[in-house]
Amino acid sequence: MENKTGKYFKYAIGEIVLVVIGILIALQINNWNEGRKANKKESLILNELLNSINKDLQIYEDFLIPRIERKESGLDSLQAYIFDYKIIQDSLFLDYYTNLGQDVYMRFDNGPYEALKSNSLDIISNDSLRTEINNAYTVELPIYSFFSNDLYDENKTEISELEHRFLKLKRVYHKDGRKHIHFDLKVDDILNNQDFLWVFDLERRKYQEYKSRLKQIKTTLLELKTMIEKELEK
Repeated sequence: MENKTGKYFKYAIGEIVLVVIGILIALQINNWNEGRKANKKESLILNELLNSINKDLQIYEDFLIPRIERKESGLDSLQAYIFDYKIIQDSLFLDYYTNLGQDVYMRFDNGPYEALKSNSLDIISNDSLRTEINNAYTVELPIYSFFSNDLYDENKTEISELEHRFLKLKRVYHKDGRKHIHFDLKVDDILNNQDFLWVFDLERRKYQEYKSRLKQIKTTLLELKTMIEKELEK
């Protein structure tokens, strides 16, 4: 009886050990599967963020930077006439003034970041990268965009009111039948006109703000892009 009891006891312990080992293996496999799913989801979100950043950077290159450069060209051209006390033809002034009036509105795509937030930021396993992503989309990019766009909104009405004092609209008829509305000057000696000089100074300030904030936005996005690319290469 004692031998049978001992054998049974050993058998029972062996069964328990096997069950425990089976449970541990199942848990390990489940954890591995869950980890693989999490890694796949993390990779998907990081790629979406990377694509969004690349699109934003391309938009800046294709649209915003050319407009800012055109604004700079208008400012530089008119400044040369203003400070050298040159006489300028109305048509040439209006060409330069059109360039000077170029505006940009700073935007960035935060859709992938919002999707990341809805899934939990903890899905990003790299602590430093998670912090940088969160900081970029909740602090840096919104602040840089806000200051640039706020200056545009703040000056829009004032510039429009000043322009009405030295600009007018006139009808233009062409021999081929085309017709359109065209800007013309209301005043003589426009380069010494105080209303125009006020507008010139406001536009100069906007240009400096646009250039500075766009540089900050690009720097933030490029640094984040580099970090994400390194993480995806692991």
